[in-house]
Amino acid sequence: MRPSFAHFRSALYASAVAGVMSIAGCASLPPPTAELDTAQQALARAEAADADQYAADDLAAARNALQAAQAAQARGRNDDARDGALAAAAAADLARVRSSAARVRADWRQKEDELATLRSHLQMPAAQAGEDPLDIPVPAGGPEQRLQALDADIRLNPFAQYERLQARQAVTALATVSRKALPAALARADQRVAIAELAARVEAARRELDRMERERSELLVEASRRDAERARAEAERLRIQAQLQAEEAERLRAQAQQAEAALDGAQAEQQAKADAARAQEAALARKEAELVAGAKLPPVQRDARGEVFTLAGDAFASGQAKLTAKAAASLKALGLYLAALPGGPVQVVGYTDSQGDPAANRSLSERRAQQVRAALVAAGLERARVTAQGRGEEAPVADNRTAAGRAKNRRVEIVVAPKS
Repeated sequence: MRPSFAHFRSALYASAVAGVMSIAGCASLPPPTAELDTAQQALARAEAADADQYAADDLAAARNALQAAQAAQARGRNDDARDGALAAAAAADLARVRSSAARVRADWRQKEDELATLRSHLQMPAAQAGEDPLDIPVPAGGPEQRLQALDADIRLNPFAQYERLQARQAVTALATVSRKALPAALARADQRVAIAELAARVEAARRELDRMERERSELLVEASRRDAERARAEAERLRIQAQLQAEEAERLRAQAQQAEAALDGAQAEQQAKADAARAQEAALARKEAELVAGAKLPPVQRDARGEVFTLAGDAFASGQAKLTAKAAASLKALGLYLAALPGGPVQVVGYTDSQGDPAANRSLSERRAQQVRAALVAAGLERARVTAQGRGEEAPVADNRTAAGRAKNRRVEIVVAPKS
């Protein structure tokens, strides 16, 4: 994070005050408010740069120096407070640039790995490893010589101009400080030069990271283009393969259709013969049953349940469960017919109209159903194949408000389910 213009102006003012103090010697100076503010701002920037994680010792030194400066100001020792504030600001700036360097180095390694992976994916030769600006050696010598070397290094010359200015001010101030203050001033100048050196390397590394990011974007575009080409080629291969498979499938389908048509014809012929035989068998069984019983089968219709034979209400005496002679003969014919043919289960269901007590109606319908079941069994229908139940006035098939409707509702249905 680069310092703001307000911070630049504040730091320059603090440096100017420090220079005046050094030249004036024992002259009275105002309290070091600007220097303390500058130190606090530098500390905040270091904390924002994650110096707690990457430069904890330098950040701790900056905090300790700022606390000492604030304590000195509280005791009225302005000179000590000013020196402490300048030291705190320098320590905080050093923590900031060291933290930035650690993060940039991690980004550098990650970017190198990403580029290597992309080149490998694209089967491109590995690029020659570039020089990490953070690894540029720091020259030996005093602060002034190192600052001159930094200015002369064309790899680093454009970068960290603000930090260079602070270092230059600290080096220039060495010529005006007292002998007593020289060690502290020399240490501060050395620190400011170190900050400028590292800040320049960090900025150079960031510029190189920008270049690497552009290269990564170009490689990603190339990888996407190649992937698209491979996908198109694979799609074309699959299209041709699918076309060949479709042609082969069509040929096989035509053969299968011919064979199926022949088989269907044979099956249809066999089915027709079987149906005709069953129909003839049923007709003969019906005729024989009616001849033996001397009566016709009850009326029949087919619905979702199967064949439904219906005995009308006049098959019983009024209010009774005893079959009339005509109904008994018809049931005998039905029993003989059903016994002669294979079939599914038979269910006998008795119904009444809605006149009278519902419980009595249900009881009457139950007794009539049981009577019909007994007649069918007596005619030869297997007992286990037939069941009976009475449902009273349920499921009317006509309007119970009319005599004709009630007559239709008084009935017994013999339901023959299809053979499973």
